Order: sequence, then C-alpha cells, then structure tokens
Amino acid sequence: MSDPLYQELADRIGGLIRGGTFASGSRLPSVRRLSREQRVSITTVLEAYGRLEDQGVIESRPRSGYFVKPPQILNGELPRPAKSIRGPVAVESPEIFKAVMEAVADPKVVPFGAAVPGDEIVPSRRLSSISNAVARRYGPAAFRYTMPPGRRELRTAISRRLLIAGVQADPDQIVTTQGATEALSLALRATTRPGDVVAVEAPTFFGILHLAQDLNLKVVEVPMDAQEGIDLDALEKISDRHRIKVCIVQPNFQNPLGSCMSDQAKRRLVGLAGKQDFIVIEDDLYGDLCHSGPRPRALAHFDNENRVVLCSSVSKNLAPGLRVGWIVPGRFLEQVKRLKTVHYLSTATHSELVVAEYLSGGGAERHLRRISALFSERCIRMREAVIEAFPDGTRVNQPRGGFVLWVEMPEDYDAEKLAAKALEKGISLIPGSIFSATCRLKHCLRLNCGFPWNDRAAKAVKTLGSIARSCGP
Repeated sequence: MSDPLYQELADRIGGLIRGGTFASGSRLPSVRRLSREQRVSITTVLEAYGRLEDQGVIESRPRSGYFVKPPQILNGELPRPAKSIRGPVAVESPEIFKAVMEAVADPKVVPFGAAVPGDEIVPSRRLSSISNAVARRYGPAAFRYTMPPGRRELRTAISRRLLIAGVQADPDQIVTTQGATEALSLALRATTRPGDVVAVEAPTFFGILHLAQDLNLKVVEVPMDAQEGIDLDALEKISDRHRIKVCIVQPNFQNPLGSCMSDQAKRRLVGLAGKQDFIVIEDDLYGDLCHSGPRPRALAHFDNENRVVLCSSVSKNLAPGLRVGWIVPGRFLEQVKRLKTVHYLSTATHSELVVAEYLSGGGAERHLRRISALFSERCIRMREAVIEAFPDGTRVNQPRGGFVLWVEMPEDYDAEKLAAKALEKGISLIPGSIFSATCRLKHCLRLNCGFPWNDRAAKAVKTLGSIARSCGP
C-alpha cells in the first residue's frame, strides 16, 4: 500500500532540506505556492508541513510562513565563557580600534566590522513616502528643535511597541534620544558618579566600555555563556565582594554573543539587583530581531522595584541614519531630562516624526519578521563558512537573534594581527580585545552578518581563514 500523498510530499521536502536546497533558517515556499507547483490541495500541503513540524525539521512563524528549523547546536563548538578577572579595573582601549572603525565607511572594504545592517533591510520606499508626507503636513515645524522629552507622537508610538516586550510605560515616562548610545550615556550619567564600580558582560559591546572610560568608572567583568547570557552565579559572588552601583546587560541577543536570557534568569537578575542594591541598565537594541519564535520579554517586564533603566533604538531594525532611540529611566526620569538638556539638548524632529508615523502606520511587525529571517539565514551560512575555513579548534557562537558572530580561535592566535592583515586585503573585522575592559580576548573576533551572503562574502571568509592560520603559533 502506497504512502498518503501528504507523506510523499513531506518526504520530498525533507530530502531537499537534507540535500541543502533549503538551508537552515531559510523560508520554505508558501502553502499556496507549493499547492500550485505540486498540483496538490492546500490541505495536503498543510498536512505535509505539519508532519515535518512534528519531526522537528521545520517550524511555523505566525503570519510569516514555514522555515527550516536550525538544529539545537550546529556543527562546531560554542565559545567558552571568558575567564574572570580579580576586581574592578579602569577601561583600556587597544591601539587598533581607530583603524578598524575608520574602515567602516569605506565601500571598498568587505564590511565584517561594524554591526551595521545592509541597505536592503531598510524599507526606504516606505520611509521616503512618510518623510515627504511629514514635510508637507508639518512644514517648517518638522525641522525645528525638539526639546526633552521628545515628540509626543513618537513617545506614544514607543509606548505601544513596548507592550510587545511586556513593558508598560506611559509616553510621559519615555525620553527620546539620538540613538541607543546616547540613551546608555544618559543612563550611566544619571546612575553613577566618577569612581563608581559598574558590572559589564565579558565580552560586551565596546561602546559601553568607552562610555565607562569617559565617565571615569571602574569596570568589573562578568563571564558570559554563549547561549544563556550573563553568569548570575559569578555576578552574585562579584557583588558580594565589591560595591556595584550599576550592572549593564543585554538580556536579549547580546552583542557580540547573540545569547538570550531565560525568563527565570531575568527574574533572578532583577531579584539580585534588589538584594545587592544596584541598578540595572538594560540595552534592548537587538530585542526585536529574534530568529525563531516570539519576541522575548524585556528585563524591565520583571522589574517590580523600579530598578531597571531600559534603552533601545531603531538603528538595527529600521534605519541607522535616522538616529532615533529612547530611554525609560524609571526613578531617574527627572535626572535624565535634565542631563539631556545639559549635554545633548535637542533631538531630530523630522526623524522622530518619521519613525512615529512608521511605527503607528502598520507593517512594522511584517518588516521585523522579514529581516529577522534574513539575518538568521546569513548567520548560519557565515558560521558554517567560518568553521570550514578557520584553524582547527575554532569555536563560533550560534546567535538566537541579531546578526553578529563571535569567533573564538585557539588561545595562541592573535585577532589584532588578523584584523590588520585583513584590512590590507580589503576586509574589516573587530578583534576581541575591543570587547574587553582589559584588552583580553585577543584570540577572539566579531563578524557582522547584517549584509547579504554572496560570493564576495564567501570569498572574504576563506581569505580570513587563510590569514588566521598564519596568525597562530
């Protein structure tokens, strides 16, 4: 007796997935398209996809379609947690930082360096239409200064979007900023004084380290797990030994590891902040870029003691050049508004009105689903290429969101030397020493997966692998 038609179809699709026709994280044909191409009923396609879902081969995403489900752990091992350092330190900056950042603006350089999404993720046609409409509607008022706390239209739109992350914040509790870095700067200025100790993830986004350096703060590094995020046991021990004023974390899709804390871990972190009496600054910049499943809740969702200061922006998921961000300062609202007036004064009125209209007009969720699927596939393809090209013993993270890879080579390898030689070949990357307060992690590096994976990118990874092998023992 022959198999049911849906089983035959499921077997064919499964074979194509195993053969590489549909890569991990890639989108499968829509139900209607597959029904038309295979000349079967929609019911048959749904049954076939359902069977593959039951087998754990594919997954459905609401209002987005069916996708090849990434394995729990792909080929290769994950990076190991960074080793702890003894106590708080002043932040150091490696000499190579300036060179690798200057390469960001060079279109001739393969952009593995800065974590900037490709131009194709920007809904430019929609934004251009909104921009023109805003200019017509508001006239010269669209180009005036906007003083703190920012345009109410934008703060209202942000308030609505925060509900998706499980955060309830009225428009009057939100202050708009020129990107997330300004929001983080305001958060640190409001919660610390020179000489205070702040806990940071290791590795962490280098912009956080530079802010701490400029504000004369001492930094203590907390090891990270490549999947689960900050090591809370280590943080608790550190906070027992040192008077921590602030802990800065990226709970959702951390840069550069792509890790995501569980709800249980988020609750524990908030509880630990209350127990040890420190403030948590949450950088939720990548929270909307989930590769699979629903958007994780923000850490601020679990905050019942008003200890979490939430920061974010649209730089990674809409358009970097709009320079629109925000901060939910909680108990520090008045300090943040005062600091904003003193240090940064105004924000870009036209940009704020454009983002407000975009967020309020519908289509934002569809856009996020589209680019998250692109980022997922690009991360998977680059990860596989790195594992194949780099020295034996190289470990690569498997990000659960966002679009960056963290590569850990054997400890005798030198990523700073690799970065310098790569620039000579027209390839940018960021060495791991920039993500550490003490310039450690020199055998690690970060790669940007935000732009299209194509022959140029694949060739560049092979070149990096060849150079990397020459930067070891």
